[in-house]
Amino acid sequence: MKQISLSVIVFFLLIVPLRAQLRFSDSLQVSLLTVSPGEAAYECFGHTGLRIADMKSGRDIVFHYGVYDYTEPNFIWHFVEGKCNYYMGACTTDDFLASHKRRRLDVTEQVLWLDSTETRSLILALLDNYRPQNRNYRYNYFFDNCATRPFNLLRRCATSVQYDTTWVQDVTLREMVREMTGKGNWLDFGIALTIAGRADQPTTFAEKMFLPDYLSRAVAHATTDGHPLVRSTEKYDYSEGAECHVGEWIMRPMTLALLMLIVGSIVTMLARFKWPDGIRWPQTGARIFDTAWMLATGLTGCIVWFLNFASEHPAVDHNLNCLWLLPTNLLFLPLIWTKKGTKVRRIYFFAIFAAVFLYIISVCVSAQSFHPAFLPWLGVILLRSADHIKSRK
Repeated sequence: MKQISLSVIVFFLLIVPLRAQLRFSDSLQVSLLTVSPGEAAYECFGHTGLRIADMKSGRDIVFHYGVYDYTEPNFIWHFVEGKCNYYMGACTTDDFLASHKRRRLDVTEQVLWLDSTETRSLILALLDNYRPQNRNYRYNYFFDNCATRPFNLLRRCATSVQYDTTWVQDVTLREMVREMTGKGNWLDFGIALTIAGRADQPTTFAEKMFLPDYLSRAVAHATTDGHPLVRSTEKYDYSEGAECHVGEWIMRPMTLALLMLIVGSIVTMLARFKWPDGIRWPQTGARIFDTAWMLATGLTGCIVWFLNFASEHPAVDHNLNCLWLLPTNLLFLPLIWTKKGTKVRRIYFFAIFAAVFLYIISVCVSAQSFHPAFLPWLGVILLRSADHIKSRK
């Protein structure tokens, strides 16, 4: 997407210099642009932009937040740490629309009814944000993203706007995320693993504006000086029926979890059966199965524990899932394949067994949500841990 320099935008707005008196055209128009969710996981939440158009001269700019460069050194690592710097972008409206047309994402434009004072204040704030020293900011998914920044600007600059809060349901951050991702898919499952109880707390009206769709609806219900804030609405239909798909049925988390529980039950029964001397494949199968679930929960635990204790991302700390997703499973894997260390193995699996029970109790008395696909996995851990606790060899 073509970026426009600050000097071009300043010229477009007839600023000589920036802090001098602005000479606004009476045809300046401010619009809120809302991009619909797309097929990719990172597109499921949509996007927001603020359009400034001079209907006389034809100059037309879109300011939008949440721009990032994934080619920057260590981008993924910084993102996991919660220390990823995003920045404010600016481009022509034609480029903005063309970019989303190529990606088959609908764009809805809501032309706002702002007076000249509010328009001037908003444009000055956008230009100040676009200064090189102000352009970058520390990204925060829930509380400082592409939708919250335009909402905060509108609240600060358009003081005559009154927001109607009666249309908003009493939903949590997690429930709002699931509105966009859908339930039961891998994206929903991954978010449920990493987001803690903070996402299940009651939210304020302002906190709900982290989703572009909610911001669009808030503007649609707002008024200014006794009339609707939105003067007109236009939709650019580019999606051609595309939807957000993040997992087919056969690959869903619940399917895999139930399969693991069934296989674990069969493996446990076969390993417990008294086979003739020399038949060892049931025990070998049990060891292979234990290796699989301990490897899966151990690797996932490394991610969840890192986010919980080291990341600056919001709502990932105090995560109760740390009780059953244990990185230490990776350290104790060798004990599955050796005849030595029986006592240590039994003590460790007793600790796992107790941790799962503690997790279940904690979830019941806390606000943190429980994903349905967790239940079969907890069953697997309890079943295999109990088998190791009881075994003498």
